[in-house]
Amino acid sequence: MGNSNMYPTVTDMKTLLNDNWSLSTHPNISFMWEEKATGFMDDRRDFILLTPTHEDPQYFGLFGQDFLHIIYVKIDVHSFQNLEHHENLVNEVVRIIKENIRREDFVDLVLTQSSHDNDMYRNIYRHSLVVRYRKLNP
Repeated sequence: MGNSNMYPTVTDMKTLLNDNWSLSTHPNISFMWEEKATGFMDDRRDFILLTPTHEDPQYFGLFGQDFLHIIYVKIDVHSFQNLEHHENLVNEVVRIIKENIRREDFVDLVLTQSSHDNDMYRNIYRHSLVVRYRKLNP
């Protein structure tokens, strides 16, 4: 069947966001498992958390030779200033994804879900995006 491709995929997303960022403020971009401590948030710096959610290897072709792996990555965008600033961050992430539908070593990259998840606190904004990567025979 091939190997799991979840962690190389989420690493690719981090590289993609870091390399294509064009806003003047660059957020901290990290993996969910790296953020183990709670209560130490820096409200002066925006951040993006990346989480691979699941992988769906699908068989196709003859005699068990080919597999299409579909990997989903959740992107949580957090900011602390105002709604306009937060909207700019979200739009920048969406722009990067849409401009990179074709990725090296992947069939495609597609935005599949977007949701507004703001907390009930003043000046804390959160938006979640889900993207789908597809890869042949990892």
